[in-house]
Amino acid sequence: METVLVVDDEQGILEALADLLREEGYRVVTASHGREALERMLELRPDLVLTDWMMPVLDGPALIERIRADYKDGVALLGMSAVDVTNLRRQYPDIPFLQKPFDIATLMRQVRKALDAKRR
Repeated sequence: METVLVVDDEQGILEALADLLREEGYRVVTASHGREALERMLELRPDLVLTDWMMPVLDGPALIERIRADYKDGVALLGMSAVDVTNLRRQYPDIPFLQKPFDIATLMRQVRKALDAKRR
């Protein structure tokens, strides 16, 4: 069973995403900011980190930087943001981004795509 770490400072979004991913058969771990996500990663190495971009304590870009430095063998990454993700996609061409709000089908397609790419 693949593990997805969902990181978002909005509790309602965090819970909804966790429920949706569990229903699809993933093991889900949650964190409300980047520092908490890094703590969770010490306990259980996720296959995918689905992270919001703007958060308190440690934001998405800082979290991504730390994951890339500490987990060189690869953790799939998927970003999400309520701001226009066009510039984020240019800045981070190797990370797929979901534009909030997104529908369930788009979320699941992007999760599967990110995990498939990690396996290759």
